[in-house]
Amino acid sequence: MCYNPGMLHIRPVLEEDASEKVRETYADIKKTLNTHFVPLLFQYIAGFEEYFLYSWDKVKTNLESDYYKNAVKDIIQLSQKSIHAIYHESKQMHAFIASMHEAEKRPIAQTVEELEQLNATLLILTIGLREGVKGVVIGQQVLPRNAEEYEETVFDQFINEKIMHANLRSQEKDIAPASKMLAPLFGGSSLIVSKYPSFFAHIAQEMDELVKTEKYLHERVAMEHATLLKALNLQYPLGCTYAEIALFAGKQPYFSELLYILSETFPTKFPRLVFTSSLMQKVLHSSSKEVALQ
Repeated sequence: MCYNPGMLHIRPVLEEDASEKVRETYADIKKTLNTHFVPLLFQYIAGFEEYFLYSWDKVKTNLESDYYKNAVKDIIQLSQKSIHAIYHESKQMHAFIASMHEAEKRPIAQTVEELEQLNATLLILTIGLREGVKGVVIGQQVLPRNAEEYEETVFDQFINEKIMHANLRSQEKDIAPASKMLAPLFGGSSLIVSKYPSFFAHIAQEMDELVKTEKYLHERVAMEHATLLKALNLQYPLGCTYAEIALFAGKQPYFSELLYILSETFPTKFPRLVFTSSLMQKVLHSSSKEVALQ
């Protein structure tokens, strides 16, 4: 049977639709990651409940280890160093940031700090998951033709309003998401405060230009290599070998789509997401330094 790349069979398991065991695990994920929502990665894996429950315990053990926490710090530092070396803000970005009041920047800065931590955490995890199933031949007849077509289904709404809602206590308004590229996130369309979508839209434009450069490609390769070394040296097995996944999920429909998500889709997203977080940090902090010097 030929697969239609515009259609994805597996879907994220929303909290309100999840079983009691999955909801309990979702609560544990949010507590462990210190966030107010369940990242999209886990929502997709939760569709294969037995494997999801089995793997989370192993993932959590790694996330709570000193090795993993230090690895996240190292990846963030590497990302910030790379962005400092290769990114120079445009006149449009500079003018937009200059037009913002410091009171508007503070909640955005808090959101960005959380995004940076979360993106780096999930980058290491997704690379680790990828290595577990790497090399497995997945039937092409049941997979999208390429990740670009696939991602339009999975990542078509990307601003993470969950973090924003937790950081702001201002008036709420519904607006369309400004970009598709900022998170592992949730996919809602409700944001708070008009500066949020404008800020992310400007950041998206900056990133679109940056990723076209050879310097960015060089830094991305270096980032992926550094992350791979971290993932290969995790202290505890992630429970993501093909044999383990197949044992718990192999008999379920669309098992190959799960393998594809773990091996191709999510791992390819997070390097850019980490760089995006660091770019946002640089823009916000640079503007704050300018104000302090005036």
